[in-house]
Amino acid sequence: MTHAKKRSPGRYTLIASLCLLAGGAGLALALDSAEAAGTSQAAHANRTAAGRPGTSWLSYSGKHLVYGHDAQGNRIPDYSYAGYEGGRVALPAVPTKVTVPAPHGTDDTATVQSAIAKVSALPLDANGFRGAVQLAPGTYRIAGTLRINASGVVLRGAGPDAKATTLQAEGADARTLLTIGGTSKYTVVGAKQAVTDSYVPVGGTSLTLTDASGFKAGDEIVIERPTTQTWINSLGMQSAWKPNWSLYSERKITAVQGNRITFDAPLTTALEKQYTDATVYHYTFPRIDHVGLENLTADGRAMAADPNYASDFYNSGFAQFNAVQDSWVNRVTTEHFGDYGVAFPSQQSRRITEDHVSALNMLTTNSSARSFGFLLGGQENLIQNCSLTAPKIHAFVPYKHTAGPNVFSKCTATTIATTYDAGGHERWDSGTLYDDVTVQGNLLMVNNGNRGSGHGWSDANATAWNCKTQGIEVQNPPTAHNWALGCIGTVLKGTNGELTSQGAPVAPTSLYDEQLRERGTDTAPHK
Repeated sequence: MTHAKKRSPGRYTLIASLCLLAGGAGLALALDSAEAAGTSQAAHANRTAAGRPGTSWLSYSGKHLVYGHDAQGNRIPDYSYAGYEGGRVALPAVPTKVTVPAPHGTDDTATVQSAIAKVSALPLDANGFRGAVQLAPGTYRIAGTLRINASGVVLRGAGPDAKATTLQAEGADARTLLTIGGTSKYTVVGAKQAVTDSYVPVGGTSLTLTDASGFKAGDEIVIERPTTQTWINSLGMQSAWKPNWSLYSERKITAVQGNRITFDAPLTTALEKQYTDATVYHYTFPRIDHVGLENLTADGRAMAADPNYASDFYNSGFAQFNAVQDSWVNRVTTEHFGDYGVAFPSQQSRRITEDHVSALNMLTTNSSARSFGFLLGGQENLIQNCSLTAPKIHAFVPYKHTAGPNVFSKCTATTIATTYDAGGHERWDSGTLYDDVTVQGNLLMVNNGNRGSGHGWSDANATAWNCKTQGIEVQNPPTAHNWALGCIGTVLKGTNGELTSQGAPVAPTSLYDEQLRERGTDTAPHK
């Protein structure tokens, strides 16, 4: 999609007074066949093998995380694979190839787009970059929509102060000011192979196939988990959901032993033979990559004059990543937009990092509907060091049908009028980490039932780690868990999820940072 879809305000209504979080039991990690991944992965598995059923889900001892697991082997996932190049590679410094003249006080859309086109026509270098478009200090007026549709293109303001260069929306039209990439679809390459295990747990990184002879280490694969009516019924969602979607977990094989494959990032929803017929296959899914947005401010105030802004504010956003991977947003501040904060990594995106980003003074309406402050779709995406102010908002929200792992880390939402909430919004947002997140409102990891368009179970196998909230509710979906460890906030009625050290932070401060550190050189970064 090139614009955020038109959305009914009712679809995004969420009552802030939803009940919230209690519960709490211990558990540990599922031992997958990490030995099949070689000695370095086996060493990492040994550090986690200390967890046993009946012990804590996750503790910290000897400068290492120690995981627990339930009787089926489900554990808190390793979220460290989220982010640019799988979370292991620093954001790059890309040379400038085209410099845009200072803004001239009228519509600058064509000028900036022309510079993007010039860089897009350059050849890719050995690192996958064409070059950067360097904007001058000042305010560029954008009356249309800017588009980046080629890999290796960076749009950069005059840094290091992000406010030195501003992209200012012109015109009373609620829209996405900048779109990156088009749309794509999965195409199966070769034969699908059925998963034969009766159960592959959350956090697992290995499974057995009918025939693994066509796979080898280094292959990119999809693990597809179709939604069935039987599973929907087990969740109590038969009146709200239809079995017309799948979870697509894109992974890289690290080892093959017989018909058993081991892959890099963990699964965030279990594969249960009684509920689904999972398959693994090679695939194509064309995306652009290595696109960056840096050192910018954007202002969407003009969009609020849209005569239909009471509903169109859902379409008022700065940037959207569509079929894009291994890309980033760094040191970008937006003001006066209506939805999705700084940049929305859509369901088709993968391994996007947003770092040091702020969405300030968001302009929503006084209706019962709320837009999103920071919205995460896709898989292996990361938003960190972020801040948010708005009158009424869903602050940090994973989008529907996400395969994860996705991460919000070290983010703060400060209310300027009414109240906030955060948490999954609708239809099985799988494998989200809320890491050292502060919300002046409630964190809700719950069943939203028939609210909106039948949102149902939102977060599944999500973790709140050292979060600071006014109130918190964590519920366990049937077939899944939700965890909260070291969080501060009133435990709200309705909580039946996994609650540990409520009201007292746990070590380490950031789970994402520690998981990333402990991965060390266990696996090669994504390429």
